[in-house]
Amino acid sequence: MKAQQHKQTLGFPEPLLGSEGIRIPVIAETEHYLALNKPVDLAVRQHPWDAEQPNLDHALNQQLQSGKPEFMTTGAELFASVYYLDRVISGLSLFAKCKSSWAKLKNCMGSGLMDFRFIFIAHAEPMVEETVLCEVPLLPHRHKAQMLPSSAMGKQAKTLFRCIKSGREGWSLWEARTNFFRPHQIRLHAALSGLKIMNERLYLGQEAPTYAAVGKRKKSSDFERQIFQSTALHLAEWTLCSEELDSTLIEAPLSKAYQGALHCLEMKL
Repeated sequence: MKAQQHKQTLGFPEPLLGSEGIRIPVIAETEHYLALNKPVDLAVRQHPWDAEQPNLDHALNQQLQSGKPEFMTTGAELFASVYYLDRVISGLSLFAKCKSSWAKLKNCMGSGLMDFRFIFIAHAEPMVEETVLCEVPLLPHRHKAQMLPSSAMGKQAKTLFRCIKSGREGWSLWEARTNFFRPHQIRLHAALSGLKIMNERLYLGQEAPTYAAVGKRKKSSDFERQIFQSTALHLAEWTLCSEELDSTLIEAPLSKAYQGALHCLEMKL
């Protein structure tokens, strides 16, 4: 069954995902999975690095078990996230609808049958090429919620970066592609490649400019505000190449705030 693209949203009352209720867009759906467009600063599933944070995995299953009609109509037996997406990253989050589908999707990911395309706004250091391949192995820090580069003890990781557009004030729009990613992989690999992701505060990114700095007229109260408030990293596309589950490509639209930042930097898509 092919993924059905639609504009439905799913509702989560407070306090499931925070102090306020929220509706999250459904990007696509099949008998095997549900794809959501996750907002920034929301955990996908329970993880040691997000231990105190509400997460989508739990919230989806709570709504399903409560018999909420919009969740029951998905036909899901349960919801299980297929991959861990960093809390600060927005974009395509995938949830299997039963245990067998989860196992099949995890096997596809482990077998290199998936492709992930992230996009991000960054300041590139001098002499960075327009295409950069980073294959630095990664190792979780023993005591901190972060990854470390480690050729001796790290696990294999591979990210291909490509510059899409150049904008104002030294900012540019980049894509990052990989067929398997580890927690924090895109963020750390970008930093190691000389790419300072906008508002990436753990791996030495660069703060977003203010509206005043880019010469954009806003209300006087907004003039000194940053043009974007969150980490400018978004999982924009997911591709699956599988005869059993059907090959498909799904896209996660950018938020209006992200599009606004691109417009300010004259990199409108």
